[in-house]
Amino acid sequence: MKKKKPDFDAAFWAGLTGSGPFQLFNAFFSAYPLSEAKEHLSSMMRYAVKRKVLSEKDPSVIFHFYLSLRSFIRAADHLSQTFGKYRLNPPKEHPSQLKQGSLSEAECADPFLVFRRAFEDYRLQEFDHFITGISYFSLGPFGDYPEMNNISLFLHLHKMLDAAQLILERRKAG
Repeated sequence: MKKKKPDFDAAFWAGLTGSGPFQLFNAFFSAYPLSEAKEHLSSMMRYAVKRKVLSEKDPSVIFHFYLSLRSFIRAADHLSQTFGKYRLNPPKEHPSQLKQGSLSEAECADPFLVFRRAFEDYRLQEFDHFITGISYFSLGPFGDYPEMNNISLFLHLHKMLDAAQLILERRKAG
C-alpha cells in the first residue's frame, strides 16, 4: 500500500498538494518572510480588538495570509506528531538572543520542541479557531471581541514561526 503524503490545504495559496511540512514552510516564507509574517500576525491581533478595519483597501491580503497561516499550522501539527522522524544539523555556534528570536536555548537547540509544546497545550482546532477569529475581527469594525484568551495562542504561533525558520536554515546547512 502506498503511503499518502499529508495535505495541508495549500493548493489555493501556494499550489501545493500532498507536500511535506518543509516544502510548505518554504512556500510560506517565500510568500511571507519571517518579519513580514510576524508583523501581519501582530497587526491582526491589534486590529481584532480595535473596532477598526486592518486593510480597507485590500482585505484579500488578510484572507490570503489567513489561508497561508492555516496551512502553516497544519504542517506544524504534523511535525509535532512525527518529530522523531526528522534530523537537523547541529547549530554551528551559540546564537545571540537576537538571532534566536523568541526561542529559549533548549528550543533553539531542538526547534521541534516548540511544535510539541504548542500542540500539547492546544489542539489544532483551537489554533484554527484563533486565526479565524482574529482574521474575522480584523476585517471589520465589529462591536464584539474574540471570545477566548488569545495571548498564549499568539505566543505559541509566534514561536512556531521562529522555529520553522530555524528548521529551514538548519536543514539547508547540510
